[in-house]
Amino acid sequence: MYKMIAFDLDGTVAETFPVIFDSFRKIVYKYTHKRIDDQTILATFGANEIGMLNQLIPNAPDRILNEFYQQYRDSHATLTEPFSGINSLIDMLAAHHVQTPMVTGKGSVSCRISLETLGLQNRFSPILIGSSTGPNKSENFQRLLSQYQLGSDQMAYVADTVGDIESCRAVGIDCYSAAWSKYADVDKLQEANATIFRSVNSLNDFLKKMI
Repeated sequence: MYKMIAFDLDGTVAETFPVIFDSFRKIVYKYTHKRIDDQTILATFGANEIGMLNQLIPNAPDRILNEFYQQYRDSHATLTEPFSGINSLIDMLAAHHVQTPMVTGKGSVSCRISLETLGLQNRFSPILIGSSTGPNKSENFQRLLSQYQLGSDQMAYVADTVGDIESCRAVGIDCYSAAWSKYADVDKLQEANATIFRSVNSLNDFLKKMI
């Protein structure tokens, strides 16, 4: 029986990838006059936005971070709702006394902007953020297990990438792969023997039987 089900943000709770791409593309162009594609931005994922900017614009001035956050907020104006069914899923878990943290690779500011814009600022607790130096989700999972004195079989994670599966396996928790984003790489998830869900509602139905 699960006592905690943690959530990723990007591509899991909301379709934020277009917001991310637009924000980084505009900031990179402003400072370098180079046009970059989505794959160039995706290649920096794992680190939070500070680490991503360091990779995309080495030796950028200190003010770039504040400018990025303003651009991220502006770009996010086009996305104000989570995926359909997310609020119902969280409500169902809360009704069964299952805690719902967020474990994201985002930094604290961009995470807060997204949650506020999506109306989800009070839906996840605690919120564990990413690192500028690279992936840190397995460490954050272990922190949650220790803090709440849970066995690995009492926690699961909902996320959208193979890297998330690997982070979960590192600490022995279940990972349920969200493949409802148009950016989900279902083939790679299948190669990783993922437990894949194509809709939020199908995950909701499944988890009702597991808690």
